[in-house]
Amino acid sequence: MASKYLRRSIWWIQFYHPVTRALIRESLDTADEYRAELIRERVDHEVALLDPRFQAADLPSGICALVKGQYVSNPPPAPAAAILPAPAPPAASKPRTGIDTALKAYVDFIRIENATHHVAGKLSMMRRFFGSERVEALAGQQSPAASNKKPLAVVPAFFKGGLVDEITPALVQGFMEQMEVSKKTKRHYREFFHHFFEFCMKFDFYQPTNWHRPNPIAALPSYMSRNRRIVFLTPSQVDEQLHALREFPKVQIAVAIMIHVGLRRAETMWLTRDAIAKDLSFLSIVNRVDNDRDVESSLKTGDRAVTILPPLKALLENYLTGLRGKWLIPSSKGTQWAGNEFAKKLRALNKAAGLTWTCLHYRHTYATQRAAEGWPLFRIAREMGNSVSVVEEYYAGFLRPTG
Repeated sequence: MASKYLRRSIWWIQFYHPVTRALIRESLDTADEYRAELIRERVDHEVALLDPRFQAADLPSGICALVKGQYVSNPPPAPAAAILPAPAPPAASKPRTGIDTALKAYVDFIRIENATHHVAGKLSMMRRFFGSERVEALAGQQSPAASNKKPLAVVPAFFKGGLVDEITPALVQGFMEQMEVSKKTKRHYREFFHHFFEFCMKFDFYQPTNWHRPNPIAALPSYMSRNRRIVFLTPSQVDEQLHALREFPKVQIAVAIMIHVGLRRAETMWLTRDAIAKDLSFLSIVNRVDNDRDVESSLKTGDRAVTILPPLKALLENYLTGLRGKWLIPSSKGTQWAGNEFAKKLRALNKAAGLTWTCLHYRHTYATQRAAEGWPLFRIAREMGNSVSVVEEYYAGFLRPTG
């Protein structure tokens, strides 16, 4: 059966050839939906007549005379009950949406839907594609970056079009390929564009031209890294890492938490003193708010509780006696660490000690150790705030076989 679809305000048709089974896609050369439907129905009939099964099915002469002879010059009147009302005039095709209209609505939407730092990340991606001048004109003074005293660098626009449907998969892929960034960063850009088009389709700013792939960004590569090498610390390297930070107890306890509890860096920086159970048996990972900066944690994995293992418990007993203030890992000013400042501090301390490990390596260490100890896959995933499939993808080679 033939099907029609809209592509750049013009109707197209697709169907399989009845003999070769080849997929045929052709334009109907009309923006009129009613006419397009009539053509589609005729194509259905024409294709059906080409089916080899009907070639030997000749119609009897009496039927041919009735169908092609008598009724051609003198057609019978239709019964009153069968008379259909005249078809309604086709609706005018929807005008194509300007990119500024869609971007303004999208910025307003993400400011309500997302945490402040997530909004800042999306605006940064938009500046590189649409240009800083266009984005800042739409974002106004409410941009999270607007409070920064240093003016933002002017970024030229990669996309200079004026309509949403001018953003094609080939254009977006060309944009990402010319950026000298990691595959992980490209994946984040892909996620942003996919979310933007999902928003545009939901609010009628974009009309899909391909029914099989409504979101055009779905055509892009996934930018997923395959056969990733997992870097983790051995028990002796864990001792070496913690010993190198002995003169910096706040940084040391943060690293110990990531190694022995498997938290992400952001989750560690958002811990408060009351997140630790009184008997030091577990940590509570919950969404929190920093009232001083008016920022919320916005944890992607939701709330959860994680087990405090004996090595970390021993370190916490000594650390908590001298802790003052709200935050478990406070900065030198007693406030929460801002942005990537903790990572910069850790990198500098490790460089001075001749070490190169990062927060991600600490998280890998936790997972591989628990897997080697025989922890069930579900428990590792629950404690790390991941799905079982993600844990299996990364750490399948470290799981103890069950037999």
